[in-house]
Amino acid sequence: MEDYIYKLQHFSKLDSQSKLEVINDGRRMPELKDLLQTTGQKITRSFQPEWYTRKDWLCGCETRNRLFCFPCLLFSTSGDNVWTTTGFSDLKNLQRSLSRHESSTSHIQSQIALKTFGSVRVDLALKERRLNISVHNAKVKENREILKDLINATCFLAKQELAFRGNDESTTSSNRSNFVELLHAFAEKDERLARHLETSAVFSGLSNSIQENLIEAISDVIRNDIKKEIKAALFVAVEVAEAADGTNKAQISVILRYMAESEVSCELREAFLGFDDVSNDRRATATAEYILGVLEKYKCAEKLVALTYDGAAVIASDLKGVQAKIKEKMPGAIFTHCYAHKLNQLLTHSAKCMPQSRTFFKTVEGLGAFFSKSAKLTHLLEDVVKRHLPRAAPARWSSNSRLLRTISMFQSDLRAVFHIMSENPDSWDIDTLMMATGYDRWLTQASTCFFIMAYKDIFSETGALLRVLQNKVMDIRFCCAQIQDTIGVVERQKQEFDSFYERFEQKCATLGLTDSVQSNQSVRDERKQMFHDVLDNVSVQLKARFDDFGELAFLGLVDCTKFEEMSKHFDDTKMKSLSKYARFFDFDRLKSDLIGLYSSQTVRNECKSPGQLLSFLAQKDLMKTVPEVTKLLQLVVLTVPATAASVERPFSALKRLKTYSQNQTDQGQLSSVAIISIETERLLKLKEDKEDFYNKVIEIFVQKDGRMDFIFK
Repeated sequence: MEDYIYKLQHFSKLDSQSKLEVINDGRRMPELKDLLQTTGQKITRSFQPEWYTRKDWLCGCETRNRLFCFPCLLFSTSGDNVWTTTGFSDLKNLQRSLSRHESSTSHIQSQIALKTFGSVRVDLALKERRLNISVHNAKVKENREILKDLINATCFLAKQELAFRGNDESTTSSNRSNFVELLHAFAEKDERLARHLETSAVFSGLSNSIQENLIEAISDVIRNDIKKEIKAALFVAVEVAEAADGTNKAQISVILRYMAESEVSCELREAFLGFDDVSNDRRATATAEYILGVLEKYKCAEKLVALTYDGAAVIASDLKGVQAKIKEKMPGAIFTHCYAHKLNQLLTHSAKCMPQSRTFFKTVEGLGAFFSKSAKLTHLLEDVVKRHLPRAAPARWSSNSRLLRTISMFQSDLRAVFHIMSENPDSWDIDTLMMATGYDRWLTQASTCFFIMAYKDIFSETGALLRVLQNKVMDIRFCCAQIQDTIGVVERQKQEFDSFYERFEQKCATLGLTDSVQSNQSVRDERKQMFHDVLDNVSVQLKARFDDFGELAFLGLVDCTKFEEMSKHFDDTKMKSLSKYARFFDFDRLKSDLIGLYSSQTVRNECKSPGQLLSFLAQKDLMKTVPEVTKLLQLVVLTVPATAASVERPFSALKRLKTYSQNQTDQGQLSSVAIISIETERLLKLKEDKEDFYNKVIEIFVQKDGRMDFIFK
């Protein structure tokens, strides 16, 4: 408002067009609620806005809290008039001062100057201006309609992870690019778009810069929607992963995990924030600063409750170093290495700890790779076994599990393949024959059958656990319970050696491995010890790797299966484990809320898990009745992640995007296209209100492109 009065006071220095705009905008008439006259503590007078209707020259300034004369501000040459300099505020003498001022010569001259300013020239200018505005707005409307088609094309290509550009984008090319060809396909059913593409010289919409700005604008709309949800969330967890792209650049990916509330439910949301190239610096300090920068950008540092890493980023940049840096800023957050990666690593480590196991798995992996050495071997395998052997991946222990199951299932068929090769030696080179002979001999050994069966039983348990840990919607409480159950099952398997050995001897007899059937007691004892060593190794590794359950004791506060027991004896030790989250909770109220729920027969009957309990509270409109329990459930049920599986999935999209774009996409565009692709559900939700979505994209696009042809006057 200060600028407004200042502008009026310097009206004479403006050009003609600007003067016309000031006059056409007219005087300002704020309510001036703070313009009061008091006597002691009592308000005796306040300004009444009806004075504006009585005096057509009166205007006000909220900032200065004063009244002014509009025409005198514009045309008066008198510099000592209160109505044009400091402003009038003496309400007691307002009526008398108004009459005195409007009868002054200076005021009358200013009114005449205002009413006659420009005369005919003003009318003509206004008419021309209105015409120009009309023409401009018509063009803007047409451009915005065309831009909607461009937005649709951009969304389609990004969502489907298709390349935008082509090798030859010249007008003479028969296949210019996906973006251009898609727009021309639209134009076949849209005469307006076809006419635009044929005739437009200034804005055709086909340039690379237009495409890039549209990609950025759409991704910004998605980012803004994420920020809006994050702002309303109580807690936020961060999942971080790192992998190399097609050009061997280290790309880091971040996902924010939080609960989004509605009137009838609480829904888990995971928001992908894009990729960033961290090839230049992968040290702990740089990684920590990157994560802190993400939290700052989305204004959720104070809401952080947990960080989960996939293992790759941590190995490169030192997990303890990253944790230390972040804990300096956020000491209350939990740091967890992805449980799924932990399980993969501990199984890999357990296999390497024992020489016999290490040799066994090296041979298993070699057999899996053997048949992929040549198309001839692959075809022979398909002809006899009728299927491929899975390839083992060092970082994916589940691939070893699939390979082992396949070998166990088709052990006789694999030996038949090797026999065919030995019976036709002229068809194979000497190295291949020697390897085939070695694998055939390996498959005839009872020790091979022993290890296959032992690890197959272990894999049946750890495989089920891995599937749980890789499910992004699983809550950490359930994952912890499943880990404890798996440890118990593995330990109980040690008591079942007799039944295992009976099955082992039966299979050896079926496969013709007679050395096992004829084995003496010492061989049996030796294998029993090996059996126990294998299981002990896995059990010890499970307990050692998953040793952070102590700080998660608060999960037991919402164990619905024990509500009746806890209604009789409240466990304060579990409450104490929440101390690191003290800033979020009122512990006295939380205890009262929990006891109230524990004592409810309805709750005990209808809610069998924390997730069901949270849904029950939302559906029955009870979230405000037990607000602290609601926060606890949102924290432990879904916000704190047990796995970084979600943040790894974008890397599959990264490989596809890099392939389609032939590794030429710049980092910013790559990240934006990935956001549109991976956040497809969010994009579709935003597009339900099409006009609102288009307007948001166009608003951002205009700012990036700086074009006035899309802004209405």
